Amino acid sequence: MSRHVRRVSTVVLPLMLAASLTGGPALAAPREPVPVVPVAAASATPTAPASVPVEQRDLMKWYQVQPSFNGEPEFLFAIAERLLGDGNRNGEIFERNKGRIQADGKALEKPEVLTPGWVLFLPADAKGEGVQTGQLWYQVQKEFGGQPEFLHAIAERFLRDGNRYTEIFELNKGRKQADGTAMTTPDRVAPGWILLLPVDARGRTVSAGPLPAAAAAAASAAPSVPVQATPAADTKKSGFPVLLIVLIVLGVLLVAGAVAGFLIFRGRRAGAAAPGAAASGATTSGARASGAAAFGARGAKRAKASPGSAPTRTFDTAASWTIDRALSVLVAGVQAAGRPVPSVYGVSLDEQNMSLRLAAPDTDPVEPWEPAENGRIWRAQLRDLQALPAVSVGSPTPRLVTLGTAGGTRELIDLGQATGVISLSGDAAASRALVAAWAEELTSSPWSTGVRVVAGDVRPALDGSDRLASRGSVRDAITEAEGERSEEAYALRGTSAGAPGVLILGSAPGNRDLERVQALLTSPHATWVVVVLGQTRYDRWRFTIAADGRLEAGALGLTVYTRGR
Repeated sequence: MSRHVRRVSTVVLPLMLAASLTGGPALAAPREPVPVVPVAAASATPTAPASVPVEQRDLMKWYQVQPSFNGEPEFLFAIAERLLGDGNRNGEIFERNKGRIQADGKALEKPEVLTPGWVLFLPADAKGEGVQTGQLWYQVQKEFGGQPEFLHAIAERFLRDGNRYTEIFELNKGRKQADGTAMTTPDRVAPGWILLLPVDARGRTVSAGPLPAAAAAAASAAPSVPVQATPAADTKKSGFPVLLIVLIVLGVLLVAGAVAGFLIFRGRRAGAAAPGAAASGATTSGARASGAAAFGARGAKRAKASPGSAPTRTFDTAASWTIDRALSVLVAGVQAAGRPVPSVYGVSLDEQNMSLRLAAPDTDPVEPWEPAENGRIWRAQLRDLQALPAVSVGSPTPRLVTLGTAGGTRELIDLGQATGVISLSGDAAASRALVAAWAEELTSSPWSTGVRVVAGDVRPALDGSDRLASRGSVRDAITEAEGERSEEAYALRGTSAGAPGVLILGSAPGNRDLERVQALLTSPHATWVVVVLGQTRYDRWRFTIAADGRLEAGALGLTVYTRGR
């Protein structure tokens, strides 16, 4: 949809600008502008923050999401790459802003969904075009949780330590508020006051940038301009009466809305005519707008496939960061409880929850997980997982890959939990596209560090990573996995012969080679799992995929679509 977003912006923005230039002088006498929190979803220029108070020790860097940047919609990966120098740091931006209420009343809940006009808090080292610096602040409410507001409760909520209320008091002591009063003691705050906060404050109602109460106080202190004092010549300068100008502005907005609706409708029809475009690796503008973050390698950068290379379904770094951190929280929780990490064969992720499918039922999970289906599933809310500490250890699911989606839920499985061959049959093109996506995920995801992938007889050949080796035949790939050339193949790739591996075979091996595959799987120190495009007598999991992307996961009891349904 990015093509249509750009077209709408091209039509709407000039018309709205022309209308504002025509009607602006006639509506009011010039006066000092009142800065507000940026909310203009169609604005291509960030709202400038108000002047920074004298308390310079607690400033926050922030960025206002634009309708587009260099002609492309904005995504967290691209913002991190531009302002932090590393797109993989998009998770840091997501963590700082997840769930925080924006000026339009909405909040960042999914890493791949950004709205123009939103203000994103940035790490301290952010720099570049559009990076702003301002104060964190909070507007005191009449009550919170049914109780009046106090500094101690505010500090506990936003700084996670009520005793830090003194820091908030020092930042705000003596500052004139919009009602003309000021904070003089820490035991009294008034609804409507704007409180400056330390830079590490976090919460859904923490804002950054302009201070609306301070601006309103300045405006109220300035001499008011009576209506009758507005020179009549101001209205005549534009050559139009005020009512006519208002009607023109409304007419322009109605026309712009009709154009936008038409372009969006036509874009949806075009998308329906080619349902397989995004999954097959086509880099159309519509796919970039609606699925760039969900399927974009290195933040949805466009990459032309070289002749003879397999089409890749690109990788969702932001959502994968969420999954990886949640798994690290799981490990931290069970370690703290002195328990072993449960065997997880599947992960389900939707907008609010993450669920773990356990190989062995356990009805007594650690916090914040809750048991379901007699302990076969552990489920937790993403917001609870984000609030808990994680540990930097090896992932419990290093060979986790995405099967597809069902009803908005992303379903992943750990190939390492299979105790035999994993068979993938059905439509040949869809099968090749899926294993290409798996190969990319296994060599790109944060939980698969050290995993090596060997592919044999997969046409077109898989490539794109220094941890992936493509061989022309099934036999050569098996030999590679057996380790006869492991030192040559992996010494320069940062992996060891004992690291977990995935062997992908583009066709069913013959009897002799099949026995070699079985020996790989059953050896005392087996480190390989084997995926075969076809069926064998040693199959443990059998998946069937149709041309439309519908995948039946057999004994796992899952039916998903590999094309984002």
